[in-house]
Amino acid sequence: MINWTKEQAKAYLVNYHMINTKHHYSVNDVFTRLNAIQYDPLNVVGTNPELVLQSRVSSFKKEILYNALYKDRYLIDGWDKQMCIYHIKDYDKLNLIREDRAKNEIKSSKRYLDLEFEHIIDDVFNLIDKNGPILSSKIKLGDTVEHKWRHTKASSAAISYLFHKGDVGIESRHNTQKKYHTFEKLHPNIKKDNPFSTLDEFIEYHLYRRIQSMGLVWSKYSVAFSGLYIYLKKHREKFLKVLIDKDMIKEVKIDGISEIFYIPTTALSYPVEVMDQISFLAPLDNMLWDRALILKIFDFDYTWEVYVPQEKRKYGYYVLPILKGSDLIGRIEFDKQRKNDPLKVIHLWLEPQIKMTKKLKNQIDKALVRFSNYLETNEIDSSNIL
Repeated sequence: MINWTKEQAKAYLVNYHMINTKHHYSVNDVFTRLNAIQYDPLNVVGTNPELVLQSRVSSFKKEILYNALYKDRYLIDGWDKQMCIYHIKDYDKLNLIREDRAKNEIKSSKRYLDLEFEHIIDDVFNLIDKNGPILSSKIKLGDTVEHKWRHTKASSAAISYLFHKGDVGIESRHNTQKKYHTFEKLHPNIKKDNPFSTLDEFIEYHLYRRIQSMGLVWSKYSVAFSGLYIYLKKHREKFLKVLIDKDMIKEVKIDGISEIFYIPTTALSYPVEVMDQISFLAPLDNMLWDRALILKIFDFDYTWEVYVPQEKRKYGYYVLPILKGSDLIGRIEFDKQRKNDPLKVIHLWLEPQIKMTKKLKNQIDKALVRFSNYLETNEIDSSNIL
């Protein structure tokens, strides 16, 4: 059993997540350690994966991620912890997740939309195979169903099914519009079949993969453990013991907290070297996946209020946590970034115990410059935090 203070646990976790360190990491380095980054299409100052990477990769620009996905293709869009981006080398290992997601696409369309699309799946695939890369808007087969969210075409539901099953992939994106092609034409040398001989092998892999994505976990369920089989406590407890027996994970006790935590054994070889600088974190950053864990260790209560009605929000629509060294010290909200417009700070909130000193203001200013460089804008309007 490893024993840590809260300060040691915070420093370990920030260092594990490659934030506020002196090392120069690449996009590939980040995915090699964290396995997956959650995708979300909302774009105020970048999408969630872009925000995750800007806090870890010096001189990160959006086109670096785009090229990794749609030119070099060593990364791929797919389902892991919800919709994610992950390394193409792991594609076959997530075969069972794709099968489960494909089945759910059919069930959800019938249950929530009263939409049938199974009869056109082959036609949609053949059309993409013949005419791809092609926008889904150019494929119009089957019925269209109106519902409370918008409307859904049967052909769009079929494309979603084929994507989750792994028969088609995203060839390129323009904002939220996606061009599709068959998976084999996009990734002709990538294996798709399930490599695990037993279900237990897959669950062990899946749980360990999620622990690696987070760096520090406890056995409590949260959205951080959403996923095939590992969302069930009985599977987590069984395979945590397996991973401990194989020395793949270590148990950790943190002062003042009764629960036992778990870390990858390999993480013990990473020297903890956290710098006293500021970084702005993505709302769905891997480090923040388990909000209850973050509250317990960092004493930082973070809610992403995008889907909270405006009159009920405590802070703002798209608010990023502020990390100073290994402490979460506040939140910042930026205005919607449009092309080369100045980076505008709408508001900055510091935690009650944090005072705005001259040193802190200088650190925030430096972080804003780095952030504006990532967005490729030369001007900053931070008058609201003076």
